[in-house]
Amino acid sequence: MSLLSKIFGGGHRGKTPMQAARPYFQNAENETHKNYDPYAQQGREAGDKLHQTYQSLMDDPSAFINKLNAGYEPSDQYKFNKDLLTKQMGNTAAAGGVAGTPMDQMNQASGVHGLLSQDQQKYFENALGVYTQGQTGEEGVATRGYEATKGINDVTATSQLTQGKMQFDQEQQKRADKTALIGT
Repeated sequence: MSLLSKIFGGGHRGKTPMQAARPYFQNAENETHKNYDPYAQQGREAGDKLHQTYQSLMDDPSAFINKLNAGYEPSDQYKFNKDLLTKQMGNTAAAGGVAGTPMDQMNQASGVHGLLSQDQQKYFENALGVYTQGQTGEEGVATRGYEATKGINDVTATSQLTQGKMQFDQEQQKRADKTALIGT
C-alpha cells in the first residue's frame, strides 16, 4: 500500500472487517425472522381478537351473558330431580289434603323453578369456565407473539449496534493511521 493510499484511505486489499462481517449479521437477522415471525404473527392476531372480545364485553356485557346462555337446555340431572321433586311434593300435598290446590301448585312451581335456576347456573358456570380457558390460551398466544417480536427487535438492534460500532472503529483506525503517517 502506497503512502498516498494510506493517507487518503484507498488501496484496501480484500474486505474491511465491516464488509467481512456483514453477511453474518444479515444471516442472523434473516434466521431470527424465519424462526420468530410465525409466533409474532400469531401474537398479533391473538391480540386483535382479544381486543375485540374485551371491547364487546365492555360495550354490552348482557349480550355476552346471553351468548353464553344461548345453548342452554335442561340437563338430564335437572329432569330427574324435577320428576323426583314433583312426586315428593305431590305425595306430601296428597297426605295433607291440599293436592291440586293453588297453594300446592305454587309450591311445586317454586321447587321446580329453584331446580331450573340451579341447572342454568351450573351450565353458565361451565360455559364461562370453558370461555375463560379459551381466553387464557389466547392471552398466552398473544404473550408468545410479544416475546417473539421482542426477540426479533433485540437481535436486530444488537446486530445494527454492532455493525455501527465496527464501522466507527474502522473509521477511527483509518484516522489514527493517517495521523501516525503525518506525525501529528
